[in-house]
Amino acid sequence: MKYSFHLELKNIMKKCLNLFWLCFITFSISNAQEISPIKLNELLKKAQETNSEAVIVYHNGHLIAENYFGLGNPDKRIESMSSTKSIVALAVACMLTDHLIDSLDIPVANYFPEWRQGQKELITIRHLMTMTSGLQNNPNAGVEIYPSPDFVQLALAAELSNKPGEVWSYNNKALNLMAGVIEKVTGKRMDIYIGERLFKPLGINDFTWSLDEVGNPHVMAGCQIKPGDFAKIGVLLLNEGKFDNEIIISEKYFSEIITPTVQYEGYGMLWWLDYEKTIYTVDDEIILKLQLAGIDEEFIKEVKKMKGIYYSVEDYSEKLNEVFGPNPGKYISEKLGPNLSLRRREFSGKVSYRADGYLGNYIIVDPNTKIVAVRMITHQSFKEEKDNFAEFRKMVLSLTD
Repeated sequence: MKYSFHLELKNIMKKCLNLFWLCFITFSISNAQEISPIKLNELLKKAQETNSEAVIVYHNGHLIAENYFGLGNPDKRIESMSSTKSIVALAVACMLTDHLIDSLDIPVANYFPEWRQGQKELITIRHLMTMTSGLQNNPNAGVEIYPSPDFVQLALAAELSNKPGEVWSYNNKALNLMAGVIEKVTGKRMDIYIGERLFKPLGINDFTWSLDEVGNPHVMAGCQIKPGDFAKIGVLLLNEGKFDNEIIISEKYFSEIITPTVQYEGYGMLWWLDYEKTIYTVDDEIILKLQLAGIDEEFIKEVKKMKGIYYSVEDYSEKLNEVFGPNPGKYISEKLGPNLSLRRREFSGKVSYRADGYLGNYIIVDPNTKIVAVRMITHQSFKEEKDNFAEFRKMVLSLTD
């Protein structure tokens, strides 16, 4: 009798446990984030309308879209533009993983003794990799970088505009110095090191890299890569440094890539950090800074029309276009220079990661939905401003809504 009672109790408990797991699994499936076929089709339609050559989307490690349009095809290498910077970031994380450098806080003067004087001796690898070196900066690379025969020497000769570590300023010229640093650390030209240490484990073996006249690989841009291989860069980032269960970048140093820069939370180590919510504010404090900096009063009159709080980048951009006309970025940067801004930004919420290149060459990595998405385009396909496909990130992030 006692035995029957215990057997019956055991059966009841077993049924309850099975019911629990059934409910748990059902709940998990019903609440799993699935890609919306409608939204995916909208994304691909927009990609075609903007003359994209390739769009690739992964979700939960599975390829769900690989589409080529116009001049695009799977075997065509495409210039990744400034997204090259994000590739270089992963290479530097590899150097940390292999203990070729102890940290990002090593002075650049350790490799270039000519900087062992003045405030340049304070500049570290971290400063170069987070755009906080303080080196003089011209936002237009065509003005002084491309005409230069030696990008590394150009960066070494640059004067300081700010004390190292004080100001975030997107700086192509300063970053190109990393080609020299990486070669001195590894003993190999940067593109060769990246090919062997980063690309080979990812199965990337067909790529090219632009060089300056003396043979330095460009860092600010310059990697030509197939779209499918470009997507592998995003998969590596989503998997926190692992690819096909192989550790390419150790967890300890992977975090360096996505840690917000103190001087600007929207940037990590050569990767943009996009927050769920961004508030843009243009107020009297901003206007006063511009006046104290001696900015042209006619321009400041236009800035005053921008006063207000904007709760999305779309709202802010719409007002910019209303006040300054279409595509105002170049005009505004020429008026303000590298160290001033029209607005103040506040970030909050979940974070996704972005590699962002000229013409609209993107890698979007969303750890929240486990999505990796790539869009690529060449000069030959780019016809007008809409072909930047500025909505790509927003449309990718909403695929599971």
